[in-house]
Amino acid sequence: MFKENIYWQLTTAQRDVMELTKHTDYAFRTLIFLGSNPDELVTIQSISEHFSISKSHLMKIVQRLIADGYIHGVRGRNGGIRLAKEPEVINVGEVLMKMEQTMEPIDCVGQECLILATCRLRNVLAEAQAKYIEHLNGVFLSDLLNRPTVRLLKLSR
Repeated sequence: MFKENIYWQLTTAQRDVMELTKHTDYAFRTLIFLGSNPDELVTIQSISEHFSISKSHLMKIVQRLIADGYIHGVRGRNGGIRLAKEPEVINVGEVLMKMEQTMEPIDCVGQECLILATCRLRNVLAEAQAKYIEHLNGVFLSDLLNRPTVRLLKLSR
């Protein structure tokens, strides 16, 4: 499906090209954490501490993941969150598209650019983005839950 260690073969500049917003990054971390603890009702505080993420920022992300149907929240003293779907059906590309505010690789609208009418850059970047999203549409949360990751994030040891 995908190469396990390709990330470390990229240069820093190559890694920064497709950088996700922190909002999306934290959404994926939350899903991975919950997927690593399928039998637990997990607190937002626990995820916040594991990843050093602001609890208030994480709460907004969790609310969005609940609204989108990826996780289920239980209120109350013994409350918490857990996945609302099996990891095998949570599509990484779909989550990305829902969490990112914009997926425009370049914003030419309203720009005063001499070559706007003839420029091919926008189409080239759109093609690259389509391949990026197509690849992510073939990846599911279950693909991200490898043993070393689950072992690091498992609450009940």
